[in-house]
Amino acid sequence: MPKPVPDIPPRKLYLELTTACNMDCGMCIRRSWKTDGGTMSRRVFEAALAGAADLPTLREVNFSGYGEPMLHPRFWDFLRRAKKAGLRAEFVTNAALLDDQAAARLVDLQADRVIVSLDSIASGQPDMLHPGPFAEMAARLRRLKELKERIQSARPEVCIEFVATRSNIHELPALKNLSVALGFSSILVTNLAPHTPDLAGEILYNHWSTTVRAMAASPYTPVVDLPQLDVNPQTTRAIERLRGMGTHIRVNGGEVWAAGPKCPFVTQGRLAVRFDGRVSPCLPLLHNHTVYFRSRRKAVECFSVGDLHEQSLAAIWKSRPYRDLRRRLIRFEFSPCADCSGCDLREGNQEDCSGGPPPRCGECLWAAGLLQCP
Repeated sequence: MPKPVPDIPPRKLYLELTTACNMDCGMCIRRSWKTDGGTMSRRVFEAALAGAADLPTLREVNFSGYGEPMLHPRFWDFLRRAKKAGLRAEFVTNAALLDDQAAARLVDLQADRVIVSLDSIASGQPDMLHPGPFAEMAARLRRLKELKERIQSARPEVCIEFVATRSNIHELPALKNLSVALGFSSILVTNLAPHTPDLAGEILYNHWSTTVRAMAASPYTPVVDLPQLDVNPQTTRAIERLRGMGTHIRVNGGEVWAAGPKCPFVTQGRLAVRFDGRVSPCLPLLHNHTVYFRSRRKAVECFSVGDLHEQSLAAIWKSRPYRDLRRRLIRFEFSPCADCSGCDLREGNQEDCSGGPPPRCGECLWAAGLLQCP
């Protein structure tokens, strides 16, 4: 008998307001899907907001998904409604529409966090990254910072979301040094998910040990528990050797490597609503798309646990199939596809060699700890 797994209450709701975008980034998932897309209706938004009220532990909403939320014609109204409902409200943006008027409205509404996608501070950046001169984005962020300082407002907090690749990882220290000038207090670094084969060579997780699963400590797989150490050639060489051997490493008891896999969405009480009202357990399953994991193509089919046109959010969350899926994800009852040398079942997410109903998440880049969402 498997050990009972306690359910995790809902805490954060992603709302995909629109799939429209004012940029055409080469790395975007939209390069690999075939969908008509659309814009969230007031009816779907009201149903989501009512659902949050019915789930008292759900206190945070994130306007994101696979589009630019500020393009939604009711973006400001939806943000105002979320704040009035007592929710912590944040959104992900490319900041192209973050002009002085928008900055003033964000401060006035006391939006909690603005997550700005920014992947290069250099001129002549690769085509796969967000287009547009960095100087223009920097000016917008600087003006938002100055406005907050002038009226002594701590909100919105600004976070930079940085997609790390072989071409831009060297820019991360320089980006960090801009925090005081531009007013951002955190940088969320995630890896590139290649949605087209030409980007497969840009990833930073080619080595087998990067996704190795944690195993019980034994003479064959000892855990190495490190203290805090200076960063110098002696320490980094030793850690790199341990890392290359697939060693389970902790620092002061905190997991560093080989701590997974685990679903960051389910284990943190997150769920997502697509623009049309379909509810998914995570952002990656909102749309059909293609991704290349270590140069191998994978066709990911979207997966829904309910529809807000048919059920309330609370009813969907409490439904038996969704509860069962969450238990499987917490136990992570899937084949170790991310560690496997490969079979034909890895070409999709509908089945794996362990059996069980879809979706099969053994090769999920988020569960492997390679990709992060705010």
